[in-house]
Amino acid sequence: MSHRIRPSVCTLLWIGMVFASTLASAQEPVPTPQGKLRSTMTIRPLSSATSTDPMTSLPLATRNFHWGTSLHGTSLNGTSTHETVTPGMLFSPGTLDRLHHPILRQDLRVNGSASCATSNCHAGPRPGVTQATVRRGAEYPLWLDNDPHAQSWKTICSDESVAMMQRLKIMDGDQIVDRAGFDNCLACHNSTRRYNEPRANRNAHGGHTDADPMTQLLSHPATTPHDDVNTFQREGVGCSACHGPSERWIGTHFQHFWSPQNASDDGFVDAGDLYVRARMCASCHVGDKDRDMNHDIIAAGHPALRYELATFHAWQPKHWRDAEAKDRTYYEAQLWLAGQIAATDASLALLETRAVKSHSNHQWPEFAAYDCASCHHNLGLQNARAPITDDRKAGALYSSWNDAGLRWLVHYRIDSGVATTDDLELLESLDRVKLQMESQPKADPEFVAELALQARRSLARWFDGPAGQSERAQFRSDRLGHLVAAAAGKRQTWRTWESAVQFYLAAVAARESWPGGWDGPVFNLAHPLRVGLRYPEMIDASRYSKRHQSGPTLNRSEVTKLGIELAGWLGPVSPPQSNDEIQDDEAETQALQNELDEMIQRINERWKRLNEQRIEQAKQAASAETKSDDGKPDMPAKPERKPKTREELLEELRQMQEARDSDESDN
Repeated sequence: MSHRIRPSVCTLLWIGMVFASTLASAQEPVPTPQGKLRSTMTIRPLSSATSTDPMTSLPLATRNFHWGTSLHGTSLNGTSTHETVTPGMLFSPGTLDRLHHPILRQDLRVNGSASCATSNCHAGPRPGVTQATVRRGAEYPLWLDNDPHAQSWKTICSDESVAMMQRLKIMDGDQIVDRAGFDNCLACHNSTRRYNEPRANRNAHGGHTDADPMTQLLSHPATTPHDDVNTFQREGVGCSACHGPSERWIGTHFQHFWSPQNASDDGFVDAGDLYVRARMCASCHVGDKDRDMNHDIIAAGHPALRYELATFHAWQPKHWRDAEAKDRTYYEAQLWLAGQIAATDASLALLETRAVKSHSNHQWPEFAAYDCASCHHNLGLQNARAPITDDRKAGALYSSWNDAGLRWLVHYRIDSGVATTDDLELLESLDRVKLQMESQPKADPEFVAELALQARRSLARWFDGPAGQSERAQFRSDRLGHLVAAAAGKRQTWRTWESAVQFYLAAVAARESWPGGWDGPVFNLAHPLRVGLRYPEMIDASRYSKRHQSGPTLNRSEVTKLGIELAGWLGPVSPPQSNDEIQDDEAETQALQNELDEMIQRINERWKRLNEQRIEQAKQAASAETKSDDGKPDMPAKPERKPKTREELLEELRQMQEARDSDESDN
């Protein structure tokens, strides 16, 4: 009997709590962005041109709205997944948008975090009050007290943030004059936008209403136009920002028949899946179709976005538990892999959106897509710049921060002889985007958008195919360590500060397999590498991505030698091959090459002895117990071709561009 009564009791508690929070918010003075409470705040009237929502301003051809389209993917356990694209969603079919698509939806109402904050739901006793350990039911107080996301509204109201918005002309004095620009900030600093927010208040049929939540639940018709100012919730990055709009599932997600894996169509983000979680986080920490932290905002004072999930996850105060966290060698490596996949996809989605000019606050080319040190030389490795000559032209490098790790994985699979056609297609699609962005000062935006979408679809095929499934099932810290060692032999790894830091972070993510443990010989090399790159040791509020300002940065030769020495403890290292692309800072001396060759030879001899010992041990084990090969999965067929060279890809891009120009002239 109590089981049947419980849903009704929870629903009544939720309705009463939402109603009370709504009344409180209606009586609350509106805070200015300075964080001070005032009884009134005047907003200057704006023309329709300046109050356009970035999402609703997209031309129909670029909105990626596909009504009723069915999508199929493959889950980690190999089962088929089915997704339906619903109206009001910024969704690109054939991409990894399906992982986090609930937060892209515009047709579902966002309920405030207060709707989760009853003692019978997620606001139970804090750990240590009536219970010694974290248990279900205490998520809200843990988030509110410990999570930096809960403080993001205070961050945007700080004097520093106000100064940024004044530099960006979003604010004039204490008044907001660029509503679209302010909403772009709130897309990541709050659960809802301030002005053009289609999800703030919707009735049961999806239409706007300014009625309170109690009226909405009772399906009373709207009587007056929608008013975002009255319904705006100042809560920071609340529950719905990560878990999705709760209109359809808040009343059922506690019932026994409800499944998070099957609730995405109702707007729920299954953050229990590491790959879904990674892609959801990347929407803000990299950018997405409806939010853009661009070069202008960085120039105004916002830290550059440096997303790396394994690092962020280690720093994040948690209000949840991950069952797979007990297997540390699997868990840490999977976090790193999920983050690399998510960052690559999110950066490509953002690049595509920037190229088709669907964001309201950006220019083309968008400088945030490039390596900062291309122009700001003091942000790179400490190397002298070679002079500009007829053979050497100045040019910006496409940022390697978001896709360096995934490139290393694909190269490692190719070098290991297990690569599939999906691996080669993914690598070549990423190379096309990079080469097109670097080929000229102002790359053709429509062509870039086309290449970025192709790369996203190649990534989705890789993710769903044999390559992605095998890595998601088997990728562990020892394999990550071998990947790091293989990356140390790639010249591109040491080309920029960004890729060098990603190398360090990948090595740290493999720490569960460090010889000698966390404080062993690998740490003695990783620590000076981090200090030499001026990468922060621990999180520091909003400055986590800023580099330390004290002490010199290592030059490329010093980073290369230190990185290879570190990699030698994780796996065999291939000698770096000469690369004409990396002759722009300093001419490598023969003495340096000899030093590297000697170091790598010593490392590989040590690994050769270790492998011989392992082979001998395996033979002894095989003689003691014969193992059957029955039931082993068939290995995917290896591709017959090799990855295309840089010259081949450039020629391919030239032919594609000529075909596009020919089609345009014919039309």
